[in-house]
Amino acid sequence: MDSIKIVTPIGMLGYGYSDALLYKALSMGAKAIIVDSGSTDSGPQKLALGETTCPREAYVRDLSTILDACYHHRVKVLIGSAGGDGSNDHVDLFVDIIDEYSKKKNYKLNVIKIYSEIDKSIVRTAMEQGKVSPCGGAVPPLQESDVDETVRIVAQMGMEPFLAAMNDYPDYDIIIAGRAYDPSPYAAFCYSNGFTNVGNIYHMGKVMECGAMCCVPKSKEALATVWQDKFEITPLDPASRCTVDSLASHTLYEKSRPDLLAGPGGVLEVTKATYAETGSVSCTGTGAIFHPATTYTIKLEGAKQSGYRTVVFGSIRDPILISQLDSFLELVKQYVLSKKEHQGCDLAFHVYGKDPTNNMQDLKKALAQEVSLLVEAKAPTQQLATTVASSARIGLVHGPYPNQKATAGNFAMPLTPLEIPLGPLSEFSIYHLMEVDDPIANFPFSLTVVGTEDTVSRQEDFGYDLIQQTNGHVTDHDAQTLKKARESALKRSTQDFVDLPSEEGKVFLHTLARVIRSKNAGPFEVTFDVVFKDRECLEKARASNMLVPEILGPLYNIKAESVLVCMFYEPANAFKFTIPRWSPSGGFGEIDVHASQQHVPLMYVAI
Repeated sequence: MDSIKIVTPIGMLGYGYSDALLYKALSMGAKAIIVDSGSTDSGPQKLALGETTCPREAYVRDLSTILDACYHHRVKVLIGSAGGDGSNDHVDLFVDIIDEYSKKKNYKLNVIKIYSEIDKSIVRTAMEQGKVSPCGGAVPPLQESDVDETVRIVAQMGMEPFLAAMNDYPDYDIIIAGRAYDPSPYAAFCYSNGFTNVGNIYHMGKVMECGAMCCVPKSKEALATVWQDKFEITPLDPASRCTVDSLASHTLYEKSRPDLLAGPGGVLEVTKATYAETGSVSCTGTGAIFHPATTYTIKLEGAKQSGYRTVVFGSIRDPILISQLDSFLELVKQYVLSKKEHQGCDLAFHVYGKDPTNNMQDLKKALAQEVSLLVEAKAPTQQLATTVASSARIGLVHGPYPNQKATAGNFAMPLTPLEIPLGPLSEFSIYHLMEVDDPIANFPFSLTVVGTEDTVSRQEDFGYDLIQQTNGHVTDHDAQTLKKARESALKRSTQDFVDLPSEEGKVFLHTLARVIRSKNAGPFEVTFDVVFKDRECLEKARASNMLVPEILGPLYNIKAESVLVCMFYEPANAFKFTIPRWSPSGGFGEIDVHASQQHVPLMYVAI
């Protein structure tokens, strides 16, 4: 076999995809459906509270078509990080859904379960032996109290547990895995089929785990063709294509560094990777190298509960109050937290839409401005959190301020009940590396036969009628409307939205770039990518000497020496900038769980 094909219908199971495009990939020869289902991006509540990234109904919807395809087309299915965190309960949840649907359709399927939870005693022993270290420069050393307070701990598996399970149960149909390094199931499937260039298959997996996000415009469904020394990415949405720039730049996505991507058992080096467009919509990648580590490490992830939270939402329109809002909010906070019964509590105000210049000289501007306010109260109990939130609401509504004219109330509230209890608050408590002697031992696996005896004949062309009906396009009822809106947006210049006057002889960074983005690189870091239009733009930015820690650090209220990564990356015509997060993602006072809206100050660096 010279090559093998894999389809990923969506970058996150539960987010929805086109059934027609999945079957289109099968008609093109895909032998496996591989989907990621996990991330720390959406917060610590999955590990701390047992929640899933998506509702159960969303998983049922996405898995149903995948199971039909698995049964009728005899393709393998591999799903990593079940439920979002990869906990044992969420692995079991997915297997229960598969069993339920298989019985409904009279399918019989062999399902491998791979667990990834780590007992606290194993972590404590490793700590005593000095085998646990922070995962990145922004993560504090692990303390025994962190382990004690953590609700559950999972570890990211490499491809080795997948390979061991495949070897023991070669007749498997589906693998549902706990927390997995995102590229691991892709690499394992390829390796088990004789494609043993680890650098190549891990690089492909790094790209494919996000589906067709590596394409322009970004879309969902992607097909990978893998050879021994290269891979090719083909978007299945006819309106999308994969280019050299889009593929090279996606390798940077969500990673602290653009060149060296650390994972279980080693580092993927992509500095020598090259890319080439093939045909009108596809692109190949080749040349990545995997460097095995001297000591094998696995990443531990854990979260704890830390009190309870209640929120209040509303807005302020009065221009007199808006002009002094910061001092007013500080007085309300002092008033609430100074109460004896509120000791051990905390209060945060999230202000949205406030003009930083406080310029109220223009009448139209003063009449149009409305500031949204989210009040977040934290306390040891839910009842007390609601009491604190109520006190804050009362202070906001009735508190006096200089030159006040509107004496009936200061705060417009659209929702009832006025205080909204959100339940337990959670925080990431463990994000560390643990040295292990065996990459498989901590990930037990077993085979489960689900469904019932086969009573349904397999149809080799099952689902292919959808391809004909839709001509390979998405099947949503509003697909044409969405397509027209996207085409219209693409025709419009970005200058329609973001141009501001710049200094004479200079331009803003965004005018040199085709991509400027921010994103979590794990729960303790934020990373920024600038992908330039061409090498000339990159060199202009470099020559300006503006993309340096001394300039960019203060832009995000950190010292230059706290910047973790600040470097140009020529293979993708890119620049990478990584800093510690203001706090671990998803905890109290969070402003942006994904950190995907922190790029704006970078856009307006004058070059």
